[in-house]
Amino acid sequence: MSVSPTSQPAVSKAGNLDRAAVTALKAVPGGSLTSIETEGPGWEVQVVTPDGTERELMVTADGGRVTRNEAKQEDKADKDKHRKRIQAAKLDYRAAASKMLSAVPNSSITELNLDTYRGTTVWEGDLEDSNNAKHEVKIDAASGKVLVS
Repeated sequence: MSVSPTSQPAVSKAGNLDRAAVTALKAVPGGSLTSIETEGPGWEVQVVTPDGTERELMVTADGGRVTRNEAKQEDKADKDKHRKRIQAAKLDYRAAASKMLSAVPNSSITELNLDTYRGTTVWEGDLEDSNNAKHEVKIDAASGKVLVS
């Protein structure tokens, strides 16, 4: 999955999701973003390296700086699972975020994760609308079809 410069940025109340994602991806060359969520005053971002190692990064609320970048201790099965999800996903985080924001108008994303749902690789998102109502959206990561909104 690559970062597409033509995609519209996704935003959140806590700051700029897209800027935090780009900052995290720059800190892990060749990595693929698999999770980003608001955490305290900033962003917690999971990026998987080409060998399947998951790195956990903390990025400032404005998305401009990485304050922590640590590799998780995982076995071969975990690394294989990460690589399979990334290979199954045809949508990157930006495309998934854009579809979610279209599915829930006037909302912001507080969490976005690449996961499995009923045997399908999906992007799961937690969104909050302008009335502070929470919404969960699942998007097929291969087809882009909204499965749950």
